[in-house]
Formats: sequence, C-alpha cells, structure tokens
Amino acid sequence: MSTTYTVPDNPADPEAAALELIVRMPDIVGRSTPHLREVVRELSMLLEIERAFEGLSWHDAKHAAVAIIADAMSQDDPVAFLRYRAVLAAAGEDRMAWDDRDAMVRAFEVGAKVLSL
Repeated sequence: MSTTYTVPDNPADPEAAALELIVRMPDIVGRSTPHLREVVRELSMLLEIERAFEGLSWHDAKHAAVAIIADAMSQDDPVAFLRYRAVLAAAGEDRMAWDDRDAMVRAFEVGAKVLSL
C-alpha cells in the first residue's frame, strides 16, 4: 500500500472521506503493519455502522477521525481519552471552533463506544 495520501480539501461525502482517512492513518504516520491495517479497517467499519460522522462538515469529520485514530494508536486508555474529549467539547472547553459541537460530542462518544468493544 502506498504511503502517499492527499487529504481532500472539501470532499462531497465527508463521512466517507473521514473513514478513508482512518484507514490510511497507519500508513500516513509510518506505523502500518498487516495486523494494524486489518484492525483499522474493522474500526472504520464499526464507525460507519454506528454513523459516527453522519451529518458532520468536513472540518469536523476530519478532526474527529484524526482524534479517534490517533487516540486509538497512541493512548494507553483511548476510550477514556475520547470520553474526556467529548466532555470538553460539550462544555466548550476544548478550544475548538466546531461547526456542530453536539455532533462532535456524539462522534467522540461513538468513537469511545466502538473502541470499547
């Protein structure tokens, strides 16, 4: 699999683009292995089933996708970390300008739910 991937500027389907970004992230950061690629595909599939990025703008979907996969790959307890992100976003204390704060909270909560499975 090629490590070259250009994140789109404004995709027609932000949900699909966010899921693609998740699948490609291990290659982007140079941590890809056959096992990790399979795990990330499964994660993406579960996020799609749960509609984690439904209704999000590309700005929000892109940030949610990167947060979910980055936390999954780097945090000791990614579930707790994503739940904390949701709490901060809900309170407006995350210092982010979301297009739809409530949808971001939901995306983080869905991400935590999926990672807890």
